[in-house]
Amino acid sequence: MTLKMKNLRSDNTSPRDLFRMLRRDEDGSIIIFSLMMFVLILWFGGMAVDLMRFETTRTKLQGTLDRAVLAAADLDQTLPPAEVCADYFAKAGMSQFLDTCIVDQGINYRVVTAVADAEMPLFFYDLPSVFSSPFSAELSSLTVSGTSTAEERVTDVEVSLVLDVSGSMNSNSRIQNLRPAARDFVTTVLSNNTNAPQGLITISIVPYSAVVNPGTLIEPYLNINRSHDESACLLFDDDEFETTELDLSATYDHVSHFDPSWYSDSNSASDGDNLIKYPWCHVGDHNAIIPHTTNESDLHDAIDDLEPYGNTAIDMGVKWAAALLDPSTNAIISGLAGQAGTGVPAIASPRPEEFGQSDILKVIVVMTDGQNTTQYDLVPTMKWDLSRIWFDRSPSGSGSPIDLEEVDYYSTSVQYAGENTTSRTDDYFYWDISSSTISRSQRYPRGFANRDAYLNSGTIAEYDGIGSGTMYDDNMFNASWSDMMAIRVYNQIDRDWLRRAYIHEYISYNEYKEPEWGIDTGIVNSTEANARLSDICEAARDEGIVIYTVAFEAPSNGQTALRDCASTPSHYFDVQGSDISDAFAAIATNIRNLKLTQ
Repeated sequence: MTLKMKNLRSDNTSPRDLFRMLRRDEDGSIIIFSLMMFVLILWFGGMAVDLMRFETTRTKLQGTLDRAVLAAADLDQTLPPAEVCADYFAKAGMSQFLDTCIVDQGINYRVVTAVADAEMPLFFYDLPSVFSSPFSAELSSLTVSGTSTAEERVTDVEVSLVLDVSGSMNSNSRIQNLRPAARDFVTTVLSNNTNAPQGLITISIVPYSAVVNPGTLIEPYLNINRSHDESACLLFDDDEFETTELDLSATYDHVSHFDPSWYSDSNSASDGDNLIKYPWCHVGDHNAIIPHTTNESDLHDAIDDLEPYGNTAIDMGVKWAAALLDPSTNAIISGLAGQAGTGVPAIASPRPEEFGQSDILKVIVVMTDGQNTTQYDLVPTMKWDLSRIWFDRSPSGSGSPIDLEEVDYYSTSVQYAGENTTSRTDDYFYWDISSSTISRSQRYPRGFANRDAYLNSGTIAEYDGIGSGTMYDDNMFNASWSDMMAIRVYNQIDRDWLRRAYIHEYISYNEYKEPEWGIDTGIVNSTEANARLSDICEAARDEGIVIYTVAFEAPSNGQTALRDCASTPSHYFDVQGSDISDAFAAIATNIRNLKLTQ
């Protein structure tokens, strides 16, 4: 070039002419164009690589998020959901990308939301800056972000609400505070029953004192070894608290019809349904179980009608609550479903559903203001045997024999000999009379014309009464001890029928006090009841039943028993006064969202 320029210059070419010549010279231009195209191709191709890297990273990040939240939201897994979420990212080698894992859960649902992001440098995106700013070029980056939410909810719920109606609930306005709390609980839980049968919530109420009254709806489905026909409060053996099952093919003993108090008024109840005012097992549907219903009004009425009386047997309440969630009682619910007056809707006929279904939630909510106390019954001889008291039930005119409680005292007799033999020839009876011309010792009871009439009298096997007493010739009746305990409390039997026979030395002191000693105060004591409660709660938890417990101004022993029963410490509430409404509201809130999604 230099030589040429010299030649050009030697020809006296001006600089302007030289520049024009160089501008028209195209030697080497293709090289510059090719270099520029190469850079462009490299840049665009590199950007495509960067985008593919971005998409690959995003897909991997989102996939890990989805798998993590799905696993964490699974109601069947028992590990802490946040830890499950973090573990999935650790296994994928992406722990540094996980920002948060938020868990919202209740007894029937779990919602898990996870957020992750990764900053990815772009290797080719800033390639042109290498030429434009070769000494200050920096790599740009893109942020890969992802969010994922998974949830699982249970849509079918069976609830057993177990309410203490023992006598202490009359104290400190407890029953008054319980009623609105329980009503609000029912309303809140049932408020989502809008899409049945795709999702159904049913509630059973189990009131309990020292016993549980199954009521007239459930009673026909039970096989009972009856000592009377007045009520049907079952008695359970200890081993029956080791299972939630209620064997409907088995035969159960039941509680006698009696009042264990010695001081109660002996007048008949105003409703005329029972002879004593306060039978240990309630009659009819008084404080009775309300099974699997969706009828809010029926449940509210039952709560308002609760009447506190008697001792406390939390174990009996939870046993029945668990049984109503056990599929063994399906024959009861399916039999009642759809029938008028039962309150059990037809769509509830499959209940209680089988255990172990992920879309079925079973819940027990049990409250007490006390602790397990003594459970009573009559001793076997008082429960099943004939008494020594005879009644002349002859009507004053024509008509049917009069009821026992209407029989005048001077139409009764007390047998003091021969009661333990089948022969009538050795029988002797005490007659309480004031005339000195008539012996108080007779060979036949009042009501018969003479001894021959008694010896030749026939017996009538069937008697429409309380227990297993025996009728003779339509009107004469040898009452059972069950019959007597249904008429009076035990001290009044002593006083009204046996005291004078004892004073005149026809019966012994032990025979005089026989009714008093007929109360068995030890069929279950508090220690045994606590053990049975612990067993039935464990059996229920093992079947997947969620148990909430509410100690309502309960003593320390009651609090301990309920803490032991609850599913976890967070399922236990200790409340005072009107705070019971807050406890029931908190439990109900966890149930009310059941039917939103599945």
